Amino acid sequence: MSQTPNRRGPKTEEGKRRSSMNALKHGLTAKSPQAFETMVETCPESYEEVLDRMKTQYFPRDPIEDELVQRIARCLWRLKLASAMETRMIGRNPALGRPGLCYDRIIKFERSVDTHLYRAINALTKHRDKKQESNANAANTQYP
Repeated sequence: MSQTPNRRGPKTEEGKRRSSMNALKHGLTAKSPQAFETMVETCPESYEEVLDRMKTQYFPRDPIEDELVQRIARCLWRLKLASAMETRMIGRNPALGRPGLCYDRIIKFERSVDTHLYRAINALTKHRDKKQESNANAANTQYP
């Protein structure tokens, strides 16, 4: 049987874009830009806002600290994104309670991001401690 000329489906670009997201589960492995846009739209805070907060919090003093603060901000934003994906997934079918494999992927993603977050925070702390120690040693070795 051939396709009927009275094909139903979205006609507008917005409708086609929305329809292409029907099968989106969590979005962690999505390749399409529309999937990424959909995920970002559900995130309560933009990456730039998180980065600004972290720069205010940590006040990076050199390029290494700046990179570490950016890494911290990326991790925090990814955790917010994962939380938004989880909320979106559960909101689609609240009767499920625990949505299964997709939920497990989000949990695994969060665990990985958590590890990277704590590594970045520890690296920043160690960098600052080492820098402070070297500055103290330099001050002690100077002649009056």
